[in-house]
Amino acid sequence: MNQISKKLALFFALSIFSVLSLSAQKYVTDITEVHFFSSTPVEDIEAVNSDLIGAIDSETNEFAFRIPIKSFVFEKALMQEHFNENYMESDKYPNGSFKGKIEGDYDLTEDGIYALEAVGSLDIHGVSQEVSLPATIVVENGFPTIQCTFKVALVDHKIKVPKIVFYNIAENIEVKVNAGLRMK
Repeated sequence: MNQISKKLALFFALSIFSVLSLSAQKYVTDITEVHFFSSTPVEDIEAVNSDLIGAIDSETNEFAFRIPIKSFVFEKALMQEHFNENYMESDKYPNGSFKGKIEGDYDLTEDGIYALEAVGSLDIHGVSQEVSLPATIVVENGFPTIQCTFKVALVDHKIKVPKIVFYNIAENIEVKVNAGLRMK
């Protein structure tokens, strides 16, 4: 991440804390990986992003996450260019975000596997959708990690695919999130 991106990330992280309550049970993302996969009979496309930032308040169950779209890395530079310029319009819509509440019981200080629902507003390409996503928090040796796998329908976020490559890109993209958490 360049210096400007780091400053924006810090600003966003501070903004998250102003949105969340002032309790002492705040956790921020540590090591993250967001992976997306598009599979069609013509072509598989995948990308990885490790610049997800976010926070969870385990007292209020509120959360907020943001991911810079341009940070997705593809195997082929041309795919990355097309992704940012033609589909995601990353200059116009630089970030994706998800904020809301966690539903279900969990304890980020107690080793275990906790099946939950993350309910809130998923904003991609400037379009917000209310969603309920299955998530798992795994706490192992005192280190919590949140994991979530879900599908994003391109049409739900007004992401247009040119007819010339319509068969190369799936209508529903699989997204996998794996984010370590640490107490703030």
